[in-house]
Amino acid sequence: MGPTEKKIAVVLVLVLIAMVAVYVTTGNKPQPNPTMPGQPAAAGACAPSTGGGFAETEELGKPGAKVEIIAVVPVAHGCHNATIAELKKAYEKHPDEIHLTIVDLMGPDAANYREQVGSPYTRILINGKHQFELKGRKVSLDMVEGGSYRPSDIGPIIEAELK
Repeated sequence: MGPTEKKIAVVLVLVLIAMVAVYVTTGNKPQPNPTMPGQPAAAGACAPSTGGGFAETEELGKPGAKVEIIAVVPVAHGCHNATIAELKKAYEKHPDEIHLTIVDLMGPDAANYREQVGSPYTRILINGKHQFELKGRKVSLDMVEGGSYRPSDIGPIIEAELK
């Protein structure tokens, strides 16, 4: 091995040692939960789960009500709290006319409800639909808050369905 090759080998060893030192000091920390491929990051995007817990399915009202709502959202992550609050606010305003089911996207009941709503991701069905026209704007109740819908869209959509 010539002197140039020895210098290259020493430099490579030093780089390797530096990389190992950086890895050891920073550790293998979890990265933020990415948004869906091709989807922009939105305000309120979900944080990674801590503890792997999930929320129990919550059912309010009676089946067969005038407005049937199924919300499959990552409840335990907290990233759809404003959406859930709007759904519950609408239910409290019209308890005899709304049947609301809130399912944690990561919970044990999610697989059955994902099939019902037609999506493996977050989706809210109101009377079997997730896409609506609201004040000339197309609203799709799926994915992240602030993406294809705003939580404030939910009340007016439900009010329109009650008419």
